[in-house]
Amino acid sequence: MIIHLDLDCFFASCERLRDPSLEGKPVAVGGRGDPFIFARASRRNIDVTLENSGAFVPTLFYDAGSGFRDYFVEGEKIRGIIITSSYEARSSGIKTGMTIREALQRCPGLVVLPPNHLFYHERSAELKAWLATQIPVLEQYSVDEFFGDLGGWVPDREVPAFAKKLREEIHRRFGLPISIGGAPSKWIAKLATGAAKPTKGDGVRILFPGEVDNFVNPLPIDAFPGIGRGFTRRLKAYKIETLGDLKAARHLLYRWKKPGRQLYHRVNGDDNEPVVAGHDRRSIGISRTIDPVFDRREVRRRLIILCRHLAHLIEKLHLQPKTIFLGLKYQFGQKSKRHITETFLFSELALRKRVLALFDTIDIYRSLAIVRLGISCGNFETRPATRASLLTYEQERKAERLWHQTASIRQKYGIDTIRTGVEMI
Repeated sequence: MIIHLDLDCFFASCERLRDPSLEGKPVAVGGRGDPFIFARASRRNIDVTLENSGAFVPTLFYDAGSGFRDYFVEGEKIRGIIITSSYEARSSGIKTGMTIREALQRCPGLVVLPPNHLFYHERSAELKAWLATQIPVLEQYSVDEFFGDLGGWVPDREVPAFAKKLREEIHRRFGLPISIGGAPSKWIAKLATGAAKPTKGDGVRILFPGEVDNFVNPLPIDAFPGIGRGFTRRLKAYKIETLGDLKAARHLLYRWKKPGRQLYHRVNGDDNEPVVAGHDRRSIGISRTIDPVFDRREVRRRLIILCRHLAHLIEKLHLQPKTIFLGLKYQFGQKSKRHITETFLFSELALRKRVLALFDTIDIYRSLAIVRLGISCGNFETRPATRASLLTYEQERKAERLWHQTASIRQKYGIDTIRTGVEMI
């Protein structure tokens, strides 16, 4: 049996740990596209991580440590969106992705808090460490979700009692409410968790083999994890409304090649996908949506800042990327992107030089403002001792040593401790 654990309103629950007076009140945590990353002033309360990433969970995060006005208000405008909310807030129509301005109009008593991702990641890491002592094979799916394989550890008939006890112990030890679903397959277990949520169930929903079809078949197709808006529209065009309809359309899904076949078997519960304790990363990236910027000098300054943060991430993993990608989005939706693949000694300076060169090449709409920047590195291998052009090796080796030295200082005192002069101009 596989179980899926999903922390209820995780960010809001964490804020209630910090401030118990929020219990029972409509609470929401808001977010912005990090309005501080490009600031010229130095920040200390910032860090980067590759653990527990997911929707609304950035790899680079700023721990707000400030109030509503400091974080969300610019001039007369309230900026930002809701990234999670308590059930009390949801009962008033508050939804993830809603603008904070609209949320406050719908629920005037809503308490909207800036995000404190450092705190959320710490709570998640503590819970993961404890769960690893209770479940033999544990996979962290996101900052607030886990899969566990209980096969050979807990007999199927004892899983409901095990899950109930686990849920109670998590609340007692960590003060975090959690819902648990279980099923013979991974994605059906995640589907079952939805029925365990406080608005629908009592916190635990375990599906035994003979119960799966009756539970799954009547559900609408968009209830299944992984079926987004695009797939939903595509399926409904063929009059497929429920998961039962989808399971009866094997011939159609198989025509859609790998994504269709994968979806069919996940819904059917015979995908045999294992719970995986760790994943290899194919790429690491950082991107930001920004207010329209025409000034290319300012765009280059921001690219340099993004390179600094991305290089810090890569240093933490001791990896050597060979592929660098840069993508731009312009004010009217135009896009431009390109990547390069080459062998070189990686460092912050090496990344910056290549990204700026890419920018000069792909900035093809120079009369338009840029509204999004994205940089990623991939094609990783374990960093070797020596690899570079004979003509540039000594220069790249010197830059690599300097990068490691600055990385250790930044790790101790903050990413903004050492910056290039152009970032502050």
